[in-house]
Amino acid sequence: MRRAASTLLLALGIFALVLGGLLRFYVYNTLGVAPLDPDSKTVSRGTQMTVFYPGKLKSRTDATVTATRIVRGSLTAPEAKVDGDVAVWRVGLVLEDDEGTLVSATEERVCVDRRTAASVENCSEQSINDDTSVKHIGLAYKFPFNTEKKDYQLWDYNLKASSPAKFDGEDLVNGLPVYRFVQAIAATKIADVDVPGDLVNGQSGTTVRAGRFYQNVRTVWVEPYSGTIVKGQEEVKQVLRGPDGRDGTVLLSGTIAFTQDTVQKQVADAKEARDKLRLIHTTGPLVLLIVGVILSAIGVLLMSTGRRPTGDVQRHRRQPVAAAQG
Repeated sequence: MRRAASTLLLALGIFALVLGGLLRFYVYNTLGVAPLDPDSKTVSRGTQMTVFYPGKLKSRTDATVTATRIVRGSLTAPEAKVDGDVAVWRVGLVLEDDEGTLVSATEERVCVDRRTAASVENCSEQSINDDTSVKHIGLAYKFPFNTEKKDYQLWDYNLKASSPAKFDGEDLVNGLPVYRFVQAIAATKIADVDVPGDLVNGQSGTTVRAGRFYQNVRTVWVEPYSGTIVKGQEEVKQVLRGPDGRDGTVLLSGTIAFTQDTVQKQVADAKEARDKLRLIHTTGPLVLLIVGVILSAIGVLLMSTGRRPTGDVQRHRRQPVAAAQG
C-alpha cells in the first residue's frame, strides 16, 4: 500500500512539474500574442484648443476638439494568418471640433509583430492615407507583453517615423499599476505648403512657401503585463513657419487626453488581460512547481522509508528460529 501511494504521489508530482512547464513555455507563447482582428476605440478630448480653419482662413482659440481612433484588423492581407506572427491593423483617426467641423482625418495601415508589438517593415499593406511608401518602424499603438522599465522607439504618424518614448516611472491609473512613458518630439518640419503670405508674417495678397512644423509631448500609461495603453495625453502644436524662419499662424495647439470613459474601459480590458497572462505565465506555473516539488518529495520519502535493509530483514526472520531452539 505504501509503495502504491508513493508511486502515485511521485507520478502526480512529475505531472504537475510538466504541466507548469507547458503553461509557462508553450501555452503562454501560443496565447500571448496580439489579436489579428482587434476592435478598439479610444476617444480623446481637449478644451480651449487653438484650431485654424483653412477654408475660412481664420482661427479659434476656444475650441473643444475630440479625437476618435478606431483600430481594426485587415484579415485579407497575405501576412495576416491565424497561426502567423504578423497582424495588419487599419487605424482611423478623426479630429473634429465641438461644432462638428472636421479638423483632420487620417487612415493608416500598419503591420505589427504579434509578440513584440513592433512594426514590421517588410509588409505588403502599409500606408498613411494614400502614401504607400511609408515604412513603419518602432512600436505601433501597443507596447510589448511584459513591458520593461526602459526606453522604446514609438511610432508617430505625423512624423512618419519613430522617436524614443522614455520610461518616466511607475504610476497608478484607477488603481491599476502602470508604467509611464514620455515621448518628447521637438519642432520638426513635416511638410512644405503654399500659403497666403499674411499667414506667415508676409504681405497680404502674396503666396509663399512655408514649412509646416509639428511638435508634441506624448505621455502614455502602460499596463506592463499586457502592454495595453490605458491612458494617453498629448501636448501638441502645429504651426506654419515662413521663409524668414519665424513662426506664423498656429494650425493646432493644446492638450488632448483620453476621456474618463475611455480610461475606464482600457483599465478594465487591461486588468482582464493581465490576470489571464499572469495565470499562465507566472501564477499557474509557480503553484504547479511548488505542488510538484512537494508531491515528488513526499513520494520519494514514502518510497525510501518503506524499504528495510536486507540484513535487518534476515535478522528479523532468524529471531523466531533462535527462540524455538532455546
